[in-house]
This record gives sequence, structure tokens and C-alpha cells, in this order.
Amino acid sequence: MKTGDIDSVNHVGIAVRNMEDGCALYEALGFTLSPLSVHSGSKTPGAPVEPMATGNRCAIFPNNYIEVLGIVNPGALDWSWGDFINRFQGAHIICFGCKDAEVVNTRVSGNGIETSGVITLQRDIGTPEGVRTAIFDCVHFERAGTPEGLIQAARHRFPEYVHQDRYLTHRNGVISLGEVILVTEDPEAVARHYEKLTGETARKHSDRLTIDLAIVTRLVFMKPEAIAAAFPGTLFSPVPSITALGFTVKNLAQTEAVLKDGGFNATKVGEKIVVPAEEALGAVHYFYEA
Repeated sequence: MKTGDIDSVNHVGIAVRNMEDGCALYEALGFTLSPLSVHSGSKTPGAPVEPMATGNRCAIFPNNYIEVLGIVNPGALDWSWGDFINRFQGAHIICFGCKDAEVVNTRVSGNGIETSGVITLQRDIGTPEGVRTAIFDCVHFERAGTPEGLIQAARHRFPEYVHQDRYLTHRNGVISLGEVILVTEDPEAVARHYEKLTGETARKHSDRLTIDLAIVTRLVFMKPEAIAAAFPGTLFSPVPSITALGFTVKNLAQTEAVLKDGGFNATKVGEKIVVPAEEALGAVHYFYEA
């Protein structure tokens, strides 16, 4: 790995049609959410930052987070976000973490993959010391090669504004986003593409391929029939997609109790507790002890 290159899944974005309802459901799952924060961004490298259509509330962990994302300023710049939510409500963003977006951009474009170049995203965040502006240097990867979602990498200039201690404790005991499952008809081809995106090697298992990143998170690539056999539920997002999210927890019994108290059909599958996609904003949520 080059210094500054991709080292993690920094966050996954879940698109919702109604922010109030989506965030209420996520809180019922036992997550603590940060207050609403509205994005600003640039269209192209070097272009001025302008207000965007989207805002988020985040479930934040020490090394990564989940953003519940929706349209709060209709008609403003949205990086084609509306196309994703029109397709289905669910997980539509993987943002890899890095320490130098220029390093990522140079390596990925050197692999023959078109990128956006380094563009700026920012949003104001309340801190105990007052409002601060979190700034992200982002690189978007070509959409044609990643139909499963908006796949990008970002450097957080001020990670401390996002990962505030007061938001890191969750009733469900989650301590990290540990796995992200992508479902496709050709997992091997998609995994090989993600080798070029991440700079890491995919490993073949019985019904899946995996890529382990240096910090916290594993990518998993599966066929539709494999994920249907692995998890309960009647709803899986259309292929190709970011279909399931795995969370590490402190104590699985505590997590199960919180989920059942929230009225969810939390099912024990091996060493995991699973909430089906139809009850979790369109993405399978599963929980396992670190």
C-alpha cells in the first residue's frame, strides 16, 4: 500500500425517501444519530463549493460510520443522487477512507479507470466548541464500472469533527461497520475490479470473495442465490447492489435484546443476529461479536 492510499471503508450511505421516518427507524434499531448536517460540494476539481441537495445524520463509530442520507434541498447540486433513490431505498454509497486523495486518484486512474479527479465536499457540524466545517477531499470512481452505487474515496481533513465522543455509544452495542456485502451475478469479476479500486487482493471462499482492508472493514462479494441462502427475509435490493451491512458489537445478547425491544424480527443465524432488509431501510443488517 502506498502511503496515504485507501485503508478502510470510511462510511456507507443509506438513501431514504423520508429523512424523519428513516432516522426514526435507525434510532429504533439502537443507533445514536448525529444531528442533521447539510452538504456543500464542487462539480469539478477546482470549482467553487456550492450548496447541495443532500443532508445526513450519521451513526458514528471510532473508525467509520453509516450515513442516513436524503434530499433536503430539492433542485440543488446532488451528484445524480436522485437516480439512486429512484432505483430503490437502501445502501447506495461506499466511501473508502484514505489519507491522501491525490495518491488514490493517481493509482486508480493509472489502472485505466476513469475518476472525477479530486473534488471537495463539506458540511457544517456542531461541536462542543461551536459550529465547525468538516471538509473532505473526494475521488469518485467511474459509474460504468460500479453500477452497484456511488463508489468513492475520501480524505477527512478534520476527522475529529465527525468522530465526536458524544456520538460513539449506541444502545445496540455496535462498535464498527465490519463488513459490506455486494451482490452481483459475477462476484469474481466485480471483486477483481475492486482490487484495482482498493489496491488490495481478493480471496476466494466457497460461495464468496473477500477483500480485507487495513482498518476494520471487509468487502464481501456474493451471488444473489448465495445471499438468499445466507440470510432470512423476503427483500433483497436489486442486483447489482450494496445489499447487506455487518456490524461488530460488544455483546450479542445485549444487541438482540435491544432489537427485539424495538419490535424487529431479529433472527439468530449462526453467530449473527440478522434484521431483514424490509425492516432496515432496504439493506440487510447483521450483528456479530468482534
